[in-house]
Amino acid sequence: MTQQHVFSTGLHYFIRISLMLGLGSQSVVAKPALEPSTTPFNPKMIQQGMCSSNIAGITDTNIQQTELTEPSLWWIRDQLAAQNKYGDRLVNGWLACPGIEEPNRVDVVVNAQLWSSLDFFDRYEFIQKFGTATTGYGYNLRVFDPQGSIVAAYTCNFNSEIAAKDADERLACASFDNLASTNFWSPTKPTLGF
Repeated sequence: MTQQHVFSTGLHYFIRISLMLGLGSQSVVAKPALEPSTTPFNPKMIQQGMCSSNIAGITDTNIQQTELTEPSLWWIRDQLAAQNKYGDRLVNGWLACPGIEEPNRVDVVVNAQLWSSLDFFDRYEFIQKFGTATTGYGYNLRVFDPQGSIVAAYTCNFNSEIAAKDADERLACASFDNLASTNFWSPTKPTLGF
């Protein structure tokens, strides 16, 4: 075997593996198409139940007496709270804001200490389950710590073309976990040896 043959074979395998992993694709370098709302979040607004100075939102303490309060997120909150890894102290509250100039959104405040103790997979599961629940009501999800820093998001494309399609077709959604970029594995849980 010649040195040139070994080099070309090695290059061939490198390109092939890179394409399989997406390293050579544009999507790895490009910004994600779906990004969370850039509307600023003020933790005091959730206590007041206000999305802005003149738009009232729905919080975890607002329950309508005559009809279903939408989005109804108590069930998913309680399902997640029943799991030991999340517990009933993870979700501090939420504020659902109707979309005026942007899609509807739900801002959830989580206990920062408990959130950071979850590993990547537990945070991903939380984002997916809570995000799927909010999406069912036509809302995007943003997750914040009590100081107002975004820690995660679940954003879907609610444009008119998708709304007009069958309910069986899935929405294009993207999740974002701020800790994943700096803390893939939880500092309190052992790694899998990677």
